[in-house]
Amino acid sequence: MKKITQINAIIFLLILPLALFLMSFQNQETIEITGKWAFPDSPREIEVYKQKDKYYAKIIKVSGEDKKEKVGHIMLTDLVYDQTDKIYSGKANSPSGITASSEIMLLDENRLHIKVSKFFVVNKSYILTRIK
Repeated sequence: MKKITQINAIIFLLILPLALFLMSFQNQETIEITGKWAFPDSPREIEVYKQKDKYYAKIIKVSGEDKKEKVGHIMLTDLVYDQTDKIYSGKANSPSGITASSEIMLLDENRLHIKVSKFFVVNKSYILTRIK
């Protein structure tokens, strides 16, 4: 009986670090994308947040020049992470009501690439900077 307990303890001590390592690696991507981000060409800012299993981005600051944009507008919705491609895919919603597909890729800790496309007509790309 003592040997079985020792074997179980050894197995537990071998599996526990592996499980913790795998869990921390899996959660690494989901933690990094959340936060506040600034557009390079204007004073616009968004906040990316997680709700259940999906990610969303809402406008938290606008330039004041574009009357269509409103603080609080959810501009990116239903973003889901694809571990194979390392991309978040979802929808982009313009203030005028147009919906397009969107992809987000974390370039590094402080840069986020957003690509918005609607058929072959609209294809915009932005690189945002993290606000600390």
